Amino acid sequence: MASSYSLDRTTLLSRPVRVAAELLRQDETALLHLFEDAHVLIRLEQAYCDRPDAWETFLFTVNQVIRFCPNVAVCVPAGSTGILAAAHVIAARVHGRRHAVRPVEFRHADNYSAVVNIGSEILEGLPSVTVNSTGWVSRVATAGSGATRLPRTPSTRNPIGALGAACLGTAHAFLFLVGQPRATPPMEISLFTLDASRSPTLPEGPRLPSRPVELDGLLVGCGAVANGWAYTVKRLPITGRIDAIDRQALRIENIAPYVAASQEWLGRPKAAMIASLLGPTITVTPRAEDWELFKLRLSYGLRMPSLVVNGLDNVETRHSVQRLWPGVLVDMAAGGLTSQVIVKPKRGNGICLLRALDRPPHEVGWADRAAQHTGLHIERILEAPTTPITEADVAEAPTDKRATLERARQQGRLVCGRVTEQSLLFEPRNTDFSPAVPFATGFSGVVAAAATMKWLMGYQADTGFHFQHSFATGRSRRIKMLCDSDCECQVANSDSGTSA
Repeated sequence: MASSYSLDRTTLLSRPVRVAAELLRQDETALLHLFEDAHVLIRLEQAYCDRPDAWETFLFTVNQVIRFCPNVAVCVPAGSTGILAAAHVIAARVHGRRHAVRPVEFRHADNYSAVVNIGSEILEGLPSVTVNSTGWVSRVATAGSGATRLPRTPSTRNPIGALGAACLGTAHAFLFLVGQPRATPPMEISLFTLDASRSPTLPEGPRLPSRPVELDGLLVGCGAVANGWAYTVKRLPITGRIDAIDRQALRIENIAPYVAASQEWLGRPKAAMIASLLGPTITVTPRAEDWELFKLRLSYGLRMPSLVVNGLDNVETRHSVQRLWPGVLVDMAAGGLTSQVIVKPKRGNGICLLRALDRPPHEVGWADRAAQHTGLHIERILEAPTTPITEADVAEAPTDKRATLERARQQGRLVCGRVTEQSLLFEPRNTDFSPAVPFATGFSGVVAAAATMKWLMGYQADTGFHFQHSFATGRSRRIKMLCDSDCECQVANSDSGTSA
């Protein structure tokens, strides 16, 4: 049986191709070959083959690179059959069961468009990047930067730094493929403090707890950045429970930027995919519905947890989530070659999403979108979503929506049920999509998972932060912006109640 990848290659790679098109200012149709024809080598140094964090970096690099370049070769120390088998599984889950990585010897490295080395050696003379990690710290350096080695510092296991390093290395591989290499001398980023520095100056950060910490929260949006968050959280000492809310099902174009996605989940709810990934350690209740419909449950007695993680691209909805004023809101975003995370504790004057994000004038509200797609009046969606569809709803709908609405009415469906069904099964494909690459969405998720872990460990700063990293320039910045005293968040801060 042929993989669906071979049947719809252009759609699968559409998000990273659009990133390349915007970077190079060229037409997308002329750039697909940059990824289809390229070959990337991912190497694990012998000295690192017994380090669990290096394994995490290696496999996450394979995971990300193969989502925009199907031709991935690997070079691992002799006897590393387990990690090689895991790499084959990743390739098959992304591109179909007949797809695999290609084991090669390092002496053939000069045949590849890009080389990602997990270790310490700087591979001069090759289009290469080297990455490693220590605790919460991720390191990277490229050939041509004047360095000979990347520092290697022993540490206790911490997947956070390891996964961050994979994102940094994968970004350079992408830049090599699109002809925009960037020389990077040894540098490191602490995902504990979010400081960036020339290596080796940053402390590795505190050890992860020996016993799991308890998570009680909401994950709003189960798309690209949320995949990075869940992928990281899965590898941390975290137990507990969350509700995962997302109205959509997985599509083939999602696979490239979603680091936890695979072909087996195509056509199935994204929220259920997150539940499968995090279980059984974390109990996830998947909610395949619009956020505003889920929020009705909070009005009817569903308990509001203190931690909310946002993985949304719609500003109206992000504002709506912020107005719940949870104990802490961790908001993730990614666009093109930029990752962003905003952390807003309720108690504090750090900037909230209402002030940090302005709603774009072209953004379509959730109820407007639902009305357009279902034919239901927007007033019915906003004011009576839990009531049955009526004959009047059918009669007043546009002609092309009436048959579907009539079937729903005869089945006794509620307005909210029809909206949810439309989102999961019948939402039209959008050609005006945002460009996305797995290392940018993945890095947002890793940073947000680090912020989640810190909060659960008791590092609960009052001011929060706004963090951005550009893979185009290699620069990071942590911004401490404050809200004015008249902002809604400061009113909520002084009020013991919760506003929805």
